[in-house]
Amino acid sequence: MELTVDNVGVRFGGLWANQNVSFTAPGGGIAAVIGPNGAGKTTLFNVITGFITPTEGEVRLDNRSISGLLPEQIAHHGVARTFQTPEICRDLSVLDNVLVGAHRHIRGGLLGQLLNVGRAAVSIAEAGRRAERELVAMQMWKLRDQPAQSLPLGQVRRLEIARALTSQPRLLLLDESASGLNTQEAGQLADIIRRLPERGISVLLIEHNIDFVMGLAQTIAVLDHGRLLHVGTPAAVRQDESVISAYLGTRRH
Repeated sequence: MELTVDNVGVRFGGLWANQNVSFTAPGGGIAAVIGPNGAGKTTLFNVITGFITPTEGEVRLDNRSISGLLPEQIAHHGVARTFQTPEICRDLSVLDNVLVGAHRHIRGGLLGQLLNVGRAAVSIAEAGRRAERELVAMQMWKLRDQPAQSLPLGQVRRLEIARALTSQPRLLLLDESASGLNTQEAGQLADIIRRLPERGISVLLIEHNIDFVMGLAQTIAVLDHGRLLHVGTPAAVRQDESVISAYLGTRRH
């Protein structure tokens, strides 16, 4: 799924959180948005996923505008996301947390779901199989019955991704999924993300971990104070003088 951000601006009162932001994340690949704290990255994610309506510009999926749609409507277009602060149901088991992500695919009406009969029973069974597959892919199947609150941060990050993937997205947005992870955990997460395009899932991620981004993304958009500084390949971003000055600090080779 190709994502196009076209001249997006978001204004809160007299302050522009995003202004004139335009870039394309090609379908079937991994793209990233980077920038200092306060650059407007999460605001942009909230625009893409419908939590904020842009003041100007629009967002398109495969050339279809989704600006102004509600988050649940955008989810039905095949978009899923994680959040900078993990949002899990702490008292539920790992498996039940992942099953939450499948809710939009459950059919058969409320009564059928409550009684687990008819179309609802078929949908619930299929949702369970998807949740199991995602936990296996995340190497978390043995933890399925544990309460989510017992997991360390690295596994919580993977749990969030598993839940998002159970909704069968075509575009997955990851908001600082490597934040707080050690080198080994970040490497394991990178391996998981790198395999997603093979499943037909495009990825857009926000990250502060530059090495993590540079090893994953084919396209990087750099924001600073809500404005777009540069869009390009990792190599081009490393060499761009405006990026070096505003974010990287020193030239990287």
